[in-house]
Amino acid sequence: MLIVTLTTDWKDGDYNIGRLKACVISSCDNICIVDITHNIQLHNTLQAAFVLKNAYRHFPPGSVHVVGVNSEPSPKNPIAVMKNDEHFFVGANDGMLSLVCDKRPDSIIELAYSEKYHGFRLMETLSNCIKAISAGLKLEDFGNICELKQDFTGSASSFESRIIGRIIYIDAFGNAITNIDKKTFEKTGKNRKFEIVIQNNMAKVTNISQYYDDVEKGKMLAMFNSVDLLELAINQREIARINSLDTKSSVIIRFID
Repeated sequence: MLIVTLTTDWKDGDYNIGRLKACVISSCDNICIVDITHNIQLHNTLQAAFVLKNAYRHFPPGSVHVVGVNSEPSPKNPIAVMKNDEHFFVGANDGMLSLVCDKRPDSIIELAYSEKYHGFRLMETLSNCIKAISAGLKLEDFGNICELKQDFTGSASSFESRIIGRIIYIDAFGNAITNIDKKTFEKTGKNRKFEIVIQNNMAKVTNISQYYDDVEKGKMLAMFNSVDLLELAINQREIARINSLDTKSSVIIRFID
């Protein structure tokens, strides 16, 4: 059975979700569609990459992961198919796919753009792609080999005495997940004291917690979560709502000698 996952910013209830599923189901037999989410913020490819990167590994090898964010094909924005870590990823080659993988992909192609399709061209493009993958074709057999475009906005910047990052995801509890990973924190920090500053000194925290209840109810905390990214929270409160945080909010860690 071929598993196809969907990650889009179309929002639940959009009729295009039904159209896309019908297109996928009609493309081959014995297929299973899994909705990862349709609630990515509009055009937020960084958020889409974060969600997919931390979800795809739990699916069987050979799964196909479709990203419907800024994904309508055009001559300047062709759809790419990337094979990485024994999974296939389908989306715009605009840098987003580079945020999903930690290394150079095994292979990547761009799908030919056709003027004969009208309306939502992603449907026909995806249908042909699913057919080819389910038939066991190699990527280079149904597309043109290309380079993976890079996006470096998803990475934090580290200096001698500070790390500059940003919030990349707000979870269902209003916790704010940053692009600052534990490895960068430890390498830059060198066991020095520090302060984590949010939104230009609006809020600070000076230690790393292991659990949410390490602090009193209503108090702010910082911790490295299950994917080793720095997460900011308020125990039993929504830090994003209280501090008006979003995926454009800055986070700075200052190390003190």
